[in-house]
Amino acid sequence: MKQNYIFVIVLLATLSLINAFPHQLQERDTTFVACPSGSPNPIKVTVKPDPPPVTGSFVLNVSGTLKTGVISAGSKLVVKAVGDDGELLDDPIVYDMCESLTCPTKYFDVVAYLKSKNLLPTFSIIVQVLSASGKTLGCSIGTVTGA
Repeated sequence: MKQNYIFVIVLLATLSLINAFPHQLQERDTTFVACPSGSPNPIKVTVKPDPPPVTGSFVLNVSGTLKTGVISAGSKLVVKAVGDDGELLDDPIVYDMCESLTCPTKYFDVVAYLKSKNLLPTFSIIVQVLSASGKTLGCSIGTVTGA
């Protein structure tokens, strides 16, 4: 009977130790959702590598089909990095949408190459598609959480 108790105690101790170790193989994903202020058109954003580095290069792929509005000459893709307090961490990066697209169009698939420098371990990436007049056509936000 004593052996059974010892076996149960060793088994429970082993299971609790295994459960206490962090699982290194779990991948983290930066999931982009519509901005809190709303987005007239859904846009899909993916980032590689995921999570993006605090200092280094990463790539954003932004795509979607506009149900309202149109991308025309002067339309911009704006990428901002903001901290937990909502303050900009660096100057916004602005791309001319029609440099890589045939405008006017309702469909877009744009690749943005970015360099990060001294970002916080936890920050958010805001991606906006703006019309030539500055009206928001689409907006998405993704939060990168530090290790």
